Parts: sequence; C-alpha cells; structure tokens
Amino acid sequence: MRLKAAEAGHARRRRGQLALIGVIVLASTLIALLSLYELQPRVAYERGHLQAAQLVHLARACMASGGCTREKLAQLVQRLYQLNGTYPLRVYVTYVRQAPNPGSVSLQGGSITVANTTVFEIETLQTVFTGSPEQVVVEVWMVSAETGRRYSKTVGEETYTMVEVRVTYAHSYSSPFFNVTLCPALRALDSVADLKRLSGCEWLLGTPLELSQPVDVNVPPGIGVKGFRYELKDEFSVPVLVLFRR
Repeated sequence: MRLKAAEAGHARRRRGQLALIGVIVLASTLIALLSLYELQPRVAYERGHLQAAQLVHLARACMASGGCTREKLAQLVQRLYQLNGTYPLRVYVTYVRQAPNPGSVSLQGGSITVANTTVFEIETLQTVFTGSPEQVVVEVWMVSAETGRRYSKTVGEETYTMVEVRVTYAHSYSSPFFNVTLCPALRALDSVADLKRLSGCEWLLGTPLELSQPVDVNVPPGIGVKGFRYELKDEFSVPVLVLFRR
C-alpha cells in the first residue's frame, strides 16, 4: 500500500513539473514573438463634449450672421484655431464638409419644410486608431402649414390681413459625445405679428400678409409654387424663414 501511494505521489509531481515547463516555454515563446515587433505607443488628448459644443456654437453664430456658406464657416474654424494658440482649447483638427446655406426646401401636402444642415468632420481619439474622422452635425429645421384661418388686425392707423400658420421649429445636434434636440424660443421682428408657443417646438404664428414677401417655392426644382416668406429669429439670433402658400 505504501509503495502504491509513493508511486502515485511521484506521478503527480511529474505532471506538475511538466505543466510548469510548458508554462515557461509558452512565456518564452511569447516574449520572443513580441521582440520581433517594434512597439509604437500613441498619445492623444481625450476630449469630448466641450470641443464638439464649440463647433455647435460656431455653426449657430455663422447662421446668425447671415449667408453662412462653406467658405465663411471655414474662416470661422481658422479663427478658432487662432484662439487655440492663446487659450488651451485643445481644438480638434476640423474639416467643414457641409454648410447650412443654401438649405433645402420640401413640400408635403400642405406643409413646407426648410432645413439647414452643417456637417463638421473631426479627428478624435478614435481617429488616431481607425484613421476615420467622426462627425458633428448641426440641423436646424422648420415646418410650416397654414391653418386656413385669416383675420384682420389694426395696429395704429394700419389694418393688416393676418394669415395663421402653425410652425414647428427645432435644432438637432449630434456628435460622438452627445445627441441633443432643442426647441429654441422665437421672436417676431415687428410689432404686428402674433406669435404664441403652443408646446415644446410648436408655435402658432399670425403672419401679416402685407409684411410678407412673395416668393416662388421650387419643390422640386423647376416647379414653382406661389407663396410668401416671413422671417422670425430664434433665441440665438438665427433667422427663421417661414414659408406659406397663397
């Protein structure tokens, strides 16, 4: 019995020794393989919400100034780079892929949609490893539809024909770091219009026809729809173009 127990213990020790030798051989092999590759560590600042929000502010400021073309937006990005040299903003390498002007106009039923989209491409920490830039997208859109109601309004010695229009207005911001939808406040540029917030992004606008400009709404291009345009501004001073049909 003692002989069998001794033989069993000896067998266990041999198996343990063989397992240890296997681990040593595997570790040596891995070290040898790693020595064949030249390690190239990469260092990058991890940045996020603040830098992407700077681009959102930049797009809004450009739209507020009027005629925000791709060239104008690119100049503002260069100005941001200059500020980065003075203040530690850690601005991303940024490319302007699409400017909000000119925007797009579409017609569906009795509703007219005006959309302005800004697209930035930025080199984030992920870009360092994938080689693909990420996007910051700023969308400003407005949907207008006549309610069918018209009424008269007297201001001072003038009487105006008011056209009631239901307006939906919103901003949407998307980036690798946040996705936000805002319903900015609206204001009229004259003392005649009636403007009331219904809820969230929904507004009811009494538009003075005499202060509106006649336009041709080409949706699709080449097919003109007679209508009017009336301009509001939002809380960021971005012009809001309200279109309605005759």
